[in-house]
Amino acid sequence: MEPVTYAVDLDAREQHLVAVRMTVPGDATGDGGRLVVATWTPGSYVVRDYVHHLQRVVARDADGDPLPLVQTDVSAWELPPVVGPVTIDLEWYAHDLGVRTNHVDDRHALLVGAATFPAFEPARHRPHHVTIPGVDDVVALLPGAGSGPYVADDHAHLVDAAFEVGPHRTATVDVRGVEHRVVWAGHGAGLDVDRLAADLGRLAEAAVDLFDGDLPTPRYTVIAVEGQGGGLEHRDGCVVSFPPHADGDPARRRRLLGLLSHEHLHLWNVRRLIPAALVDPPLDRPVLTPSLWVAEGWTSYYDRVLPARAGVWGVADLLVGLDALRDAVDRTPGADLQSLRDASRTAWTKHYRRDENTPNAGTDYYGHGALVAFELDLRLRAADPEGPGLDGVLRDLWVRHGRDPDARRVGFTEDDVLAALARVGDDDLARRCDELVDRPIRPDVAPLLGAVGLTLQEDGPADVPELGLVVGPAETGVAVRTALRGGAAWRAGVSGGDRLLALDGETLGADDLPAYLRARGSGATVTATLARGARLIERRIVLDPPRPRLRLAVDPAAGDAAALAFTRWCGLPHPLPDVPAPTA
Repeated sequence: MEPVTYAVDLDAREQHLVAVRMTVPGDATGDGGRLVVATWTPGSYVVRDYVHHLQRVVARDADGDPLPLVQTDVSAWELPPVVGPVTIDLEWYAHDLGVRTNHVDDRHALLVGAATFPAFEPARHRPHHVTIPGVDDVVALLPGAGSGPYVADDHAHLVDAAFEVGPHRTATVDVRGVEHRVVWAGHGAGLDVDRLAADLGRLAEAAVDLFDGDLPTPRYTVIAVEGQGGGLEHRDGCVVSFPPHADGDPARRRRLLGLLSHEHLHLWNVRRLIPAALVDPPLDRPVLTPSLWVAEGWTSYYDRVLPARAGVWGVADLLVGLDALRDAVDRTPGADLQSLRDASRTAWTKHYRRDENTPNAGTDYYGHGALVAFELDLRLRAADPEGPGLDGVLRDLWVRHGRDPDARRVGFTEDDVLAALARVGDDDLARRCDELVDRPIRPDVAPLLGAVGLTLQEDGPADVPELGLVVGPAETGVAVRTALRGGAAWRAGVSGGDRLLALDGETLGADDLPAYLRARGSGATVTATLARGARLIERRIVLDPPRPRLRLAVDPAAGDAAALAFTRWCGLPHPLPDVPAPTA
């Protein structure tokens, strides 16, 4: 079959414009069909309405005569039957720098497949080729070089790709015969690209060991652009954003390596070990996805464990990363109201559309799902200290539902996950998992931590009364991001979106609150002066008792067996000096 082709014109890049000429071969146009612009991109479950950025769409026949395009939906047009090939000219406005959208300026162009290349439905399953004439500094998540053509197997493959055009720095590393590239397209020379590529290689080795097999891609590319953080996985790579000097700050570097680990792990989980609902999904409407707690939640658990196994994180990094999950779920009142399964189903309307009430209304299938994975892993390792833990469940799912291309076309269901848990563990473990995702209950890792030589301990004295607010800086006063449901401020009528100007007539900054509340004491009543829009209001708040802050720590009573289990779990030696280093 002749391919559908797209020629990309960046001549008006300084005006943030991208022109795309799409050509549909004549053997696909005889019966007409729908031209569809995607409304969402795989890996990001929210309607983005890319058609908002479409400024012009015109269809012509082989003689150059206009053809009628009848809009039949918000992002779809009907093309009548035509004899011969059809060209469709589109113009996009592209000035939204992120990992899921297009951005074009005088310096570079980031083009995301779903936001750039519409589908002609009768030709979706034939090859799709992209050329970008007049440029040679292109990086693509598709086979090809120079100005192209870049070759996609079908439209779904093209949508699951991205292009970066412009100056960049590249470093590569070989991982079991597969080239891994890190391409930095941001400003400045502050990023050590060679170091980041070496770290990516170590993370990739740990991921391959997890799945006990070969890498499922011929080449892996990280397109890194400047931003505040975030990533989107693709079939053979990812697009990530982070500040130019992120690898120079220990905390930012820890998060960056976790991000790279997360996106790389999606090579298996999601991109090839596919939830059934996401196998060849329609891109012009949302798709219910009840198993995101596995697709994203379990990936978020392993994006903490794999950096430790790779040796790019130490024990402290691992514990901080896992503590962040536990603390986030503990501080989310909505976890008592919404199940993980429901959080997955409502991703389209809630997770990516957060507001000041989000923590009160529901839970997060990333962090909460990761904490479920942690509990399941600990239960497996407690029952069988020499067993593979949750690794064995992922491998079982991969062999049955991901490794074989025929299995990928079917995908996996939640029942398949529960069956794998029963095979690696037992029926009780599968029932516990079903309970954890079906009901609004929190995972309980505390009694299981000893299996890997860990414990929970208080993180300093609990002496700061609870105000029940999530706060941040503001130009004046303190921004109230959320009044936590059931908390002291919530009961008093404080609302997310307010600005806290003073307590008892004393102006305070966010950093001043702990000392002030400590001085007042539990049970004290404070008068909060708040700005709510154009109004000034006062609310009397009765402070709640201090809440103990617990953190994960190495168990000082851990013995040899626990130390060995710790190393089997995270790949690092148990750090207590009085525990012999394991030999296995």
